[in-house]
Amino acid sequence: MKVGFAARWSPLDKKSWSGTCYYSFQEIRKKNEVVIFHYKWPWHLREWLTMQKSLNRRLLKKNTSVEFLKKYARYFSRQLQKDLEKTHVDLLFVSASPQLIAYLKTTIPIIFMIDATFQQIQGYYPYFSNLAGYNIRQGIELDKMAFKNATHCMLASEWSKNSAVNDYGIDENKISVVLCGANMDFIPRHEELMTYAPGRCRLLFLGTEWERKGGNIVLEIFSLLKQKGIDPHLHIIGCVPPHDLSEEENITIIPFLDKNKAEDCLQFQKIFQQTDFLLLPTRAECAGIAFSEASAYGIPSVTSDTGGVTSYIKEGINGYALSFTAGPGAYAEIILKLIADQLLLNDLKASSRQYYDSKLNWALWGKRFQEISEILVKLK
Repeated sequence: MKVGFAARWSPLDKKSWSGTCYYSFQEIRKKNEVVIFHYKWPWHLREWLTMQKSLNRRLLKKNTSVEFLKKYARYFSRQLQKDLEKTHVDLLFVSASPQLIAYLKTTIPIIFMIDATFQQIQGYYPYFSNLAGYNIRQGIELDKMAFKNATHCMLASEWSKNSAVNDYGIDENKISVVLCGANMDFIPRHEELMTYAPGRCRLLFLGTEWERKGGNIVLEIFSLLKQKGIDPHLHIIGCVPPHDLSEEENITIIPFLDKNKAEDCLQFQKIFQQTDFLLLPTRAECAGIAFSEASAYGIPSVTSDTGGVTSYIKEGINGYALSFTAGPGAYAEIILKLIADQLLLNDLKASSRQYYDSKLNWALWGKRFQEISEILVKLK
């Protein structure tokens, strides 16, 4: 098939949508000819949207999500429609960009992939909070239009599916929940996975947003483990904590690793190979690619039950999703229990990798995409 790949980010950049845009593109191109539809903001639209943000902040004391304003969506839907009229494709795949299809008029089958509805994330993620009322109304309206315009929706969790059905009235038959894989080039073989050895407690906190990912809770858990006589080491990757941790020898902070750079990828892999637990008491999470990545390396995740997390974390199989209201003590208790039982932890590490092999890899996502797309093209 000839597939159009449309997104607000370049699918050639491993940083786009935390890598999900890039890795889904790699899967699609394995069996199809792919045409990329990717657009940059024109100066006049950028200036108008910047003015909107400034006015809302100054007059209404509100934030603005400019990509969920109708003028933004109309412009990009129009650009995509013009290109589709000039370039033949059998199917259009849209990556997390409802703005591109909200106002699109086409007979081409559309597969729409996303990890949440706007109804869900407004007020849930910090940068989608305290929005102006008109911004919320326009965002929900254009998002709903995109879902309805899609021929089929490949959603990243049961959580997002529930919102599409219950909030937007989307038919369950046009929705498939297809889990995302690990956004990394190197996946170790089973024999390369590290088993647990007594005396180690190597924790990894991974995320660009300290508060949203539960960074302060992680530091409390770290302190509790030390109080219990454990000698933990914590890697913090992706952000700089708003605290002075310079005197803490057992905390290593790496503000940023660029997966487009080979040396950064190697460092990323090395840290994963030396990690015992992914510790992520996240406060808001649509899906969580980090859980797929940890499972690929046989690393159990200790996280919170929020958003789409439990589509990726299965209790006692590849980690634990604690109650959202659980305190640091509950997280520390889980870790203490596991490191006290070497056999239990090694079994959990093995089942984490098995869960990656059976559920959380991009090859399975690509297979499902191909099945759906071939059916849609035949029905056209």
